[in-house]
Amino acid sequence: MSVLQRNSKSNSAINSNERPRFGIGHMSISASDVGKMTDFYTSIGLRLVVNMGRASIVELRGGTHIIIQSGEPGVASLDFIVDDIDEAHAVLEAEGASPGSIRRGSPHDSFMATDPEGNTLVINSDHSIGVV
Repeated sequence: MSVLQRNSKSNSAINSNERPRFGIGHMSISASDVGKMTDFYTSIGLRLVVNMGRASIVELRGGTHIIIQSGEPGVASLDFIVDDIDEAHAVLEAEGASPGSIRRGSPHDSFMATDPEGNTLVINSDHSIGVV
């Protein structure tokens, strides 16, 4: 039996007591002003890992890193989860991210905002299942 066959059988039902096999390690976004973007993301609660000038790395909970690199800014969409949607809305408003109104619903509440380079931020209340 192949590894894929064994894994598909063992993962046929979601076991919320085990961590999912995969997570996102790194995502990259380009910025015309790496410092400004790094300051923005750390001010809203991401952790600075390293700032090398032309690039920096900030960390989300769960260990995912966003690499902010010097370059022509593109149009990215980042989808975040938070424990407290109202607090996140207030933080983004205070940092000038122009958050939209919170849409209350199922399976989560959400709103959209924009970072300093024009990237779309989608903010959702946490809807994780079990251990992540």
